[in-house]
This record gives sequence, C-alpha cells and structure tokens, in this order.
Amino acid sequence: MTSLPTPTNRLIGRDAEVASVRQLLRDNRLVTLTGPPGVGKTRLALEVAAAVAPVFAEGAAFVDLARVRDAALVLPEVAHTLGIGDAPGVLLADRLVTALMDREILLVVDNLEHVLDAGLELAQVVSACPRLRILATTRQRLRLNAERECAVSPLPLPNVADRADPERLSAIASVALLLERARQPNFRLTRHNAGAIAEICLRLDGLPLAIELAAARLDVFSPEELVNRLENRMTLLSDGAHDMATRHQTLRTAIEWSHDLLAYRERTLFRRLSVFVGGWTLSAAEQICSATDLDILGGLGSLLDKSLILRTTRADGIAGFSMLESIREFANEELKRHDDAVTLRARHAQFYADATRSVQVAATGAGEAASYAWMGEEHGNLRAALADRRAAGDLEHALVLASALSWYWYTRGRLGEGKAMLDGLLSAADQTAVSHATLINALVSLGFSASARGDLDDAEQALRTARALAERIGDRAGTATASLCLGHVARGHGRYEEAAALYSDAGRMFAELGHDQGVTWAQQDLGMLAAERGDLAKAERLLRESLRRSRDINYSWAQAWAAWGLGTVLLRRGMVDEASMLFGQALTMYDTLDDRRGVAQCLEAIAEVAATRASYHSSARLLGAAGMIRQALAATVPADERQRLGKLEATLAQAIGPDAAERARHSGRRMTAAAAIELAQSYAAPATPPAGGASTVELTAREREVAVMIAAGSTNRQIGRALGITEKTAEVHVRNIMGKLRVASRAGVASWAVANGLHRPTV
Repeated sequence: MTSLPTPTNRLIGRDAEVASVRQLLRDNRLVTLTGPPGVGKTRLALEVAAAVAPVFAEGAAFVDLARVRDAALVLPEVAHTLGIGDAPGVLLADRLVTALMDREILLVVDNLEHVLDAGLELAQVVSACPRLRILATTRQRLRLNAERECAVSPLPLPNVADRADPERLSAIASVALLLERARQPNFRLTRHNAGAIAEICLRLDGLPLAIELAAARLDVFSPEELVNRLENRMTLLSDGAHDMATRHQTLRTAIEWSHDLLAYRERTLFRRLSVFVGGWTLSAAEQICSATDLDILGGLGSLLDKSLILRTTRADGIAGFSMLESIREFANEELKRHDDAVTLRARHAQFYADATRSVQVAATGAGEAASYAWMGEEHGNLRAALADRRAAGDLEHALVLASALSWYWYTRGRLGEGKAMLDGLLSAADQTAVSHATLINALVSLGFSASARGDLDDAEQALRTARALAERIGDRAGTATASLCLGHVARGHGRYEEAAALYSDAGRMFAELGHDQGVTWAQQDLGMLAAERGDLAKAERLLRESLRRSRDINYSWAQAWAAWGLGTVLLRRGMVDEASMLFGQALTMYDTLDDRRGVAQCLEAIAEVAATRASYHSSARLLGAAGMIRQALAATVPADERQRLGKLEATLAQAIGPDAAERARHSGRRMTAAAAIELAQSYAAPATPPAGGASTVELTAREREVAVMIAAGSTNRQIGRALGITEKTAEVHVRNIMGKLRVASRAGVASWAVANGLHRPTV
C-alpha cells in the first residue's frame, strides 16, 4: 500500500543521515527527525521511507499534519490515511491498535511540531503494535521514552581551504545544492566566483531551504551581488527574540531576506496568500486576495519564479499553487502585522461557502466526481472556512460548509465525522435565524449520515423535520430528497409498504421537477426494495432502467450502485455471467470514485460468483478482504445482505471445511485493497468467453479504447465525449467491434474486454 509523495529533485548531501535513520528504524519503533524548519526533515524522511518500504509487508504510508491544527485530530488523520474508519462506542486509539496489531507498515508522520500533545497517543499505539514503525518529523523532540531522535543538521559548509579549489568546493554538500538548484543555464562555478558562492552558503548556515531560495535568484544577481544583499539582512535578524530557537531565527533570516527582495505589491500578495490552507487556484486568489493595486496573475508568476510558492497538480486539471508551511507561517505573521486578517479570513470563508453551494448542485448528478474531487483538493480550505464561520457565529455559512463536507465524507466512508459536526451546529442553530434552504439541506445531510451508520431513529427525526419544513415553504426538491431518505429508514425498519410509498412519491416529485438524478435513485431504491421482498422480476426491470438512466446522464456513482444492485438480482436468478460483468464494472467505478464501502460490497458479490465456479478459497479470501474494509469504515452489512453472506459462508465451510475457510478469510484480511480488487476482477468475467473472445482478434488502437469504455458501462454518448468524437462515430466503432468479435451485444464486447485484461478503465 506504499503511498509516498514523489520528490522532484534528487537529495543532495544526506547519505550519512539516510544510513543512520535506516539503522534507527531497524532497532526502534518510534524515530523522530528533529531540526529547524527548512533543514530538510521531510525530504530526508521520504528518502528513507522509499528506501526501506520494500522491507515492510505493506510498505509505507505518509500522513501530512500541516493542515491539522488540533492535536485531537492527529489520530483521526492517521486513521483516514490508513483507511481505518469509525466504530461507534470504541475509542479511536483502541481501533487503531486493533487494526494495526498484525500489520507490518512504516508510517511517516510529517509536521508534528505544532501538535506535540498527540505524540504520547502515537507512542502508545506503536507500543501496542509490534510490527508498526513510525518515522516522525518535528521541530522539537517529543520527550518520550520510546522515542529515538535523529537531529537533522544543516548541510556541511566550505572552509577557507575549499575556496581556492573549485573542484573541491563543488563537492561540499551546501555548495553542490546551490549549484544544482541554480536556474541560470550558463551559471558555472569558477575561481572568480568561488569565494562569493562559499560565502553565500556560509551566510545561510547551510540550510537547504535558504540555499534553494538563494539559488532561485542567481538568474538575476551575480554571486557577489547576493553576498552584498545578505550582509545587512543577516546582521538585522541575528538578534531575534530570546525565547525563540536560534535555528528558527536562521530560517527567518532566509525567508525574510527573500521577502524583502519583493516589490511592495508582491509583499502584499505574498502575505495575503497565507490565508489559504493547503493550496489555492488563480480564481480563488483573485477573489480573496484582490486589491485595487494588485496584479494577482503577475504576482503569482513572480512569486513562483522566486520559489516562495509552488506549482501543484490538482485532480481537476486546474493549475494549483501552494506555499511551504514554514514560509506560510512567516507570511501569516506578516499578514497580521500589515492587514486586517479577520476581514481576509471572512472573505476566504465567504468564497468557499459560495463555491460549496455551487458544487453541491453538481454533487447530485453528472458532475459528482468532479465536485468531490474539488472538495478533496480544497479540504483544508473548507475546514478552515468552517472553523472561521463557527467561531464568528455565522451558522448560515457554517451549515452550508458542514453539509457539503458531510456528503463528501459519506462518499469516502467517513460516516461519523459529518454527523457529529452537524449535530453540534444544528443544536446551536435552534434559536438562530438560518435560511430554510440551508436548514433543510443540513437536516437531510444529517439524516442520511445517521441512516448510513444504522442510527435509524436519529435519522428519522432529522428527516421528518426536514420534510415538514420543506413542505411548509413549498420546497419540492427538499421534500423529495427527504422522502427518498425516509424511504431508506423505513426499509431499514422493515416497513416495506411505507418505504415503497416514500420512494414512489419521491420519484414522482423528482420527475415533475425534471430532476433526472433523483428519478434514477428512486427507481434504483424501488428495485432494491423489490429484491428484498423477493420480486426478482420487478427488481430486474427497475434496476435495468435505473442503470440505463444513470448511464445516459453520465452519473458514475449511481451507475455503480445500479450495476451492483442489478448484478445481485441476476445472480439470484442464475444469470451468473452477466452478473459477474456488472460486478466488475461497479467495482471499477467504486474504486475510481474512492468509495471504499462500494468496493467492499462488490468484493462480497464477486465472492459469490467465485463460489458458484467452485473457487472456494478465492471466495473466502474476498470475503475476508471485504470484511476488513467494512471494519475500517465501521460500515455494517445490511440485514438482507447478512443473510445472503451467511449462506455463502456456510457453503464455503461445507465445501472446504471450516478451518480452511477461516484460514482463507484470514489471508484475505491481510490483503491490500489493490490486491483484493485485482483478485476480484479475475472473476468478473464469464466462465466461458464468447465466440471471438480470443486475444488474437485484431482491433485498432481506437477500437480497443472503445472496448475498454464499453466494459466500464459507458454509453455511446459518453464514449464520444471522452474520446472527442461524435456519438454517431462512437456507434460505428461499437458496431465494427461487434462484427470483429462476432458478438451480438455490448455485453459480449465487455466480456471480451474482461477476458483479455482490459477491465480497469478510468471512469
């Protein structure tokens, strides 16, 4: 499961430190890299982690605490990174210990210095988990008995003798870093500038961040000019506050020197950008940081050139920017000194609340994946905006943000966080003027989160309140949504007639509103209800229609649910081949959407398929893997599915014996999610490939692309959009593929694609 950020530059001058930290990790379970900001603790940790990850059965995982502001949120962040979810009534520390007791993994915890109180909790977890190792970075040690500290020092500096020999000087780590990072293509170390280059490294105390900032300016200034500019700044900042660490003063020297090179307007933008948590886009900067005399676009380009901000890659394809945390801290102090920080934070919160309102519309239909990708990118900003609005007593915007985050966390399996947050806000909102629309949305979000956790009584109370308010003000969409969710509650209680009436009413209202997404969900829910009641023919009809609708409107999450639901019905009707393909499509979509609960239910469904093909050990392994995912998410198996899985477990015990079945399940519990998905996809194909299914069939590159998308369940319209061709052209490709493969349906094409390993498309 190794998931480490990939550095873009090679590490220079840290061979000894890498070897030392590797030795410490061999002998100790908690190792901390300490030192000043900018000394390269994170970079060193990543180098070590990448080197030792193969030694650990599950590799290495990276937890960045830069966005976490409360020590109480450190363990939740660790749990989220490792896929360990909520469990009602169980302390998080205990859940972590249970989940990690037998796992062999290296956990890199970065930026722990501002939440040091969490160090004791981490030490307790690692102490109880003998195969877990933690490598932490912090500006000061944790002062724990279990801790083994490695103090990361600045890079070695040149001495007087080195200055006379350019070749010898270039081998000194601090100088080598300066030369490597210099952007001026014709820049060279010579006997003429050797003294000045050595002096730059000495004045910057060998700190990598300071050296890189200096290197970025060598395209403007000569080494001699840089030395002159450093002279006054080094002297000016050499006598900082006595209660401040000397190393911190040294980093401040580097950052403030770079800051003072900025023009007045650049300084203004620089400090205003510190309002962002985690990153920003050009649009966000223009709307939040704007002033009459600021050129945001030009300023970003200038700050990017000077290495004070970074260019990032965002999932939505939009150019993103970020600021190193230590630099952001400096900039934020400047903001408090020169600007009205309260006003700017309020503007930041207003921007993200408004943006959230707009993406919530897309988050219920075709733009859902993009909307949730945006929320993932902006998670730090959304949380900061929410905290700011809560502190300001602005419950209107706080509820907007909390509702959106609740839906986002729900789709990622984090079911408890949103409920707790909304509970607190809504109790405070009882006597507060909040718009009806915001209150309805918050109550529905709360109800949906509660029902997903099995808190049906809490869910029903919130949803009935929401529906009554929506009916009173004539909010048909709110009424329909609350009714749909109340159908889930009634179904969970076994009140099937009531559930059917609620789903039907919701579907009718959605149809009247022209809300295709809502109609799709209502049909799907009616189909699953029919399946629970044993009317499989009706369930198949409704779920096929729901799947068709969701494909037509390009609604990936609904497609995944409908494909999985239809597959379960077809499996019960003995149509194993088509069911297996549907499960494979759903699994791919759930995995792409990062819906871990959906992945678990597909693994369980494919476990049934494997059992029908007498692959009993694989079936048990898939059940074990699914169980671990559900445990991590605190996502219990619904009652009707528990009965079905109980029968499957009985079948496995009878076929291979209870002990063998348990050993296979245990093996599955130790699998990574990726390995479990790969195993499942090997069964998501017909037992007997269709005619023409041999890999010798020749398709063009474009036809293979189309076949992959057919296997993912895409319509001709979706294929056309994705490949930049017309829907008619896509139809022609489909017909040509069917002819070459000698199959009569899209299902036959999908079967061929799966049989030939083309079953992991991007949805």
